[in-house]
Amino acid sequence: MILRELTIWDLPFILEVRNDETTRVNLENDSVFTLEECAEWFLETHPIWYIIEDDNKRVGYIRTNGDVVGGDIHPMYRRMGYAREAYKLYLKDKKYASLWVFVDNFAKNLYSELGFVENGNSKIIRNREYIEMVYENRN
Repeated sequence: MILRELTIWDLPFILEVRNDETTRVNLENDSVFTLEECAEWFLETHPIWYIIEDDNKRVGYIRTNGDVVGGDIHPMYRRMGYAREAYKLYLKDKKYASLWVFVDNFAKNLYSELGFVENGNSKIIRNREYIEMVYENRN
């Protein structure tokens, strides 16, 4: 498995994953985006995101914004270990990262296993508790 930088050619895949209802339910912003909106965002912000690839197939992506990280896996490839391996690859050279997750999202357990800990920050989004977790590599 590899992480490679997102290109404009990956945007239809990003939207296929991101606009899926099973993905959006666990995102702070659960809006559906068009390809035109996504292309405009990409060209204006030049995001440093990574496509998760396994055997030349895209299975998901890692979202980054400074020290804030998140990831989404295509529904066909969930619960196969891709998120775990992608986060391990992403975090291997990081000293610090943070993320937000709904407390009832099954991914919260993965984040804990990877070394993320709750820092006490939380907010209510769509009547669900959304908490911040941080990762600090002390090695």
